[in-house]
Amino acid sequence: GGTLSYAAFPSSGSTGGVASAFASAAAELSAIASACADGAERARRFEAYADTEFACRLAGMAAPLSLRAWLAAGACCFVCPITGAPLCDGGDDLPLTVHNLQEYVHLLAQLWLADGVAAQASAFRSGLEEVFPLSALAPFTLAELQTCLCGTMSIEWSEAELQRNIHPSGGYSKHSKVYQLLLDELQRMENKERRLFLNFVTACPHLPPAGLSMLEIEVLPQHNGGTFPTAQTCGNKLYLPEYDDAAALRSGLLEAFANADFGGLHERAVVL
Repeated sequence: GGTLSYAAFPSSGSTGGVASAFASAAAELSAIASACADGAERARRFEAYADTEFACRLAGMAAPLSLRAWLAAGACCFVCPITGAPLCDGGDDLPLTVHNLQEYVHLLAQLWLADGVAAQASAFRSGLEEVFPLSALAPFTLAELQTCLCGTMSIEWSEAELQRNIHPSGGYSKHSKVYQLLLDELQRMENKERRLFLNFVTACPHLPPAGLSMLEIEVLPQHNGGTFPTAQTCGNKLYLPEYDDAAALRSGLLEAFANADFGGLHERAVVL
């Protein structure tokens, strides 16, 4: 057994990753609150915090935006960011602000990590008990079980693995310049960017336990006239424009990653 923390939220840049960004902001607001005994001063500092940069620093977006502007642009309220289900009575009419963000994160965690999934967790436990006693899992920590079942968040791959498991198609070949640029960029990427790439192409921000070979990613030409990559996550397909250099490829990928959390540039639905 064990209790999941806010660290179990999806990572920023992945589907539902805005929850992690909000949790990070809530932690910073909590630190401000702890340092202010006076309520008026605390409210003043919260208002100042609302105007600090949020989108790039915490949400992994490409363009800067303050927390206040983010909440206003999204008309954010007390609902699940994925399903739109209210987190409390009247939640769809309760605006999300810097002053109630900590409460929002707590209620979202209850929905995603505790009460909201209690029935599913119970059914999963019952299913496991039909196969083996749960006591057999006692030696494992939560982190170890997560790695066994879901893979690791530390993403490692070699050039040889990329060549074996990322397949050019639809007119691209292993000799295509853009394919070679992609492999070079994937090797240069830091772990955070590799998670964003996997989330964009496969809808999962980490490798399966067996590694990249389980994904079999396909790279095809971008035929819809767009200048940015798009993806079909149901088939692990990446549609790439025929970029001429590494800088253009990287810029296009980062823009695509930044839109992934909002459904943009997926399923070849957007033409830019």
